[in-house]
Amino acid sequence: IVQSMRLRHARLHIAAMAFETQEGMVITDANGVILRVNQAFTDITGYSAEEMVGQTPRMLKSGRHDAVFYNAMWVELQHSGVWRGEIWNRRKSGDLYLECLTITAVKGHNGAISHYVGTLTDITQRKAAEDDIQRLAFFDPLTGLPNRRLLLDRLHQTLMSSARNQRYGALLFIDLDRFKNLNDTFGHAMGGEPLVEVA
Repeated sequence: IVQSMRLRHARLHIAAMAFETQEGMVITDANGVILRVNQAFTDITGYSAEEMVGQTPRMLKSGRHDAVFYNAMWVELQHSGVWRGEIWNRRKSGDLYLECLTITAVKGHNGAISHYVGTLTDITQRKAAEDDIQRLAFFDPLTGLPNRRLLLDRLHQTLMSSARNQRYGALLFIDLDRFKNLNDTFGHAMGGEPLVEVA
């Protein structure tokens, strides 16, 4: 009996350590009422455990997702027992953040869902960096207009579509006379101003 109690205590200790990971964690009952959150959850959302226990995750809704999004989430969760995706939520401060969320349905001995466990990571900064890289790859940082790479990509797509659909198109090229002279005489900073205006 003593060894069994030690084993049970060791398992509980390991479970408690695993719960306090770098990822936010939230445990709800079968109705979605929050039973427990970890410190990482509090750090991400700004809500303390005391503020969240007894509430539902709907408290975090950002307003960016419609009912269709949430219905699809719950259909997938009921069907496969797991939902993974990106979701916008709102911190206690009111700031929106993007999280990578996994919700897992936990079933009891009778096969019915007894709890849900959510693990989440704040990916707002990573997503912003990815968007910046995407923007720099395809858009001119000075004018905000699509760059040559994006132009060639869209031109290729248009040519393929035109060939398939037997349609024709036209391409218009606009040049700024003596723009090089302006850059050479007054510098790129000064030359950039009329370029932005024309754009």
